[in-house]
Amino acid sequence: MKRNFNIKHRTQIAMAMAMAFCFSTLSHAQEAQENHAPPTNWNDTFVGARYGTDFYFPGSDHKVAQKIGTLATVGGFKYGSYIFNVDYLVSDQYNPEANGTKGAQDVYSVGRVDWSAGKILGQQVGFGFVRDVGFTTGFEFGAKNDLYGSRARMLVLGPSVNFAVPRGYWNAMAGLRTESNHNGIAQVDITYKTAWHLESSWLTPFNVGSVPMVFKGFASVTGPKGKDGFHQQTKTEVLARASALFDVGALMGSPRTFYIGPAYEYWKNMYGTPPSEAAGTKRSAFMLVGEIHF
Repeated sequence: MKRNFNIKHRTQIAMAMAMAFCFSTLSHAQEAQENHAPPTNWNDTFVGARYGTDFYFPGSDHKVAQKIGTLATVGGFKYGSYIFNVDYLVSDQYNPEANGTKGAQDVYSVGRVDWSAGKILGQQVGFGFVRDVGFTTGFEFGAKNDLYGSRARMLVLGPSVNFAVPRGYWNAMAGLRTESNHNGIAQVDITYKTAWHLESSWLTPFNVGSVPMVFKGFASVTGPKGKDGFHQQTKTEVLARASALFDVGALMGSPRTFYIGPAYEYWKNMYGTPPSEAAGTKRSAFMLVGEIHF
């Protein structure tokens, strides 16, 4: 029998992005990778927005419209690279706030630091199709004011690889993820078992006619993490998002400043909950995305 409950929506990777780790920017990824020698210190800060109407949340078979704002900063430093972003997510009335009629609000933050072996050792460590190797450390923190009242706290760590692609970037890591959370329905705090975790992110610049574009995204897979707040066994969770963005700024003489385009998100066994335990735990949604880079 399916249980009705609301669970915190987390994104990405920020970005995720959230869940994901972008170690280059739209501008620096193209310039640096083409020169095969990424600069040591660089930064790209941007604001973004996403909008979609086909979101689902556990415990409900209603489609939910959601507006998402993003503030993110990514860059490189002496020993590696980093990304930090914060998403502010606002749902419509079909994903309501607790004890209210308005849509729930959600704040979710993702951070990743990739410690580069090449930078730390001061020498080239890549080989063949591998440009560099390293070690990723990261976090995800979030809170939502729906009935479930999630307070997600996650840590991620594991070895990483930066693949040698002609343009843009492609990164991957394999490691572990810890998670603690809160279940406002059952009024219980949960500390999950440490789970195996895989994630990858990519960005590829290309052109459609005379218009420059980028294809970018991330994917993550997290293994079972024990029982949830309802004493049900969690399952392997899959989350992926990809977008094809037009460099609209280039048409106005300011390349790599303003991007817009479609995105697609797929989420299976949301938060580790399979469809056999709750409705709304599988998502397949298109979105419109815009970004302004400073």
